[in-house]
Amino acid sequence: MIDKNMKSRAVWFVKSDIERVLRDLESGIITRDQAIGSLNTLFNISSGIEDTMYMQMICRITAYIRTTSFYGQIKKMYANKQFHEQPAPVPVPEEIPAPPMKMLEKIVR
Repeated sequence: MIDKNMKSRAVWFVKSDIERVLRDLESGIITRDQAIGSLNTLFNISSGIEDTMYMQMICRITAYIRTTSFYGQIKKMYANKQFHEQPAPVPVPEEIPAPPMKMLEKIVR
């Protein structure tokens, strides 16, 4: 169990370090692999403090970095909260009509 003060400091560190990693990646100071490694370390810290919001956000950022080779707007995307938790769509239950019995009898035979 982590006390409240330690958790708040760790969250602050993760948040500020995500911004630093994205800024450095955007400016070309670090490579893609170095950014993914830094984000992996931040993911492990978030996992240690059991902060699922930052764990999910780091996964989204890492997935984006792996799928693209242009990082010119990544810091702006983070500032606009494109990697933050988005509301999940509410699934609408749909009734599936049952097939007629005669059709099922043909399939069985």
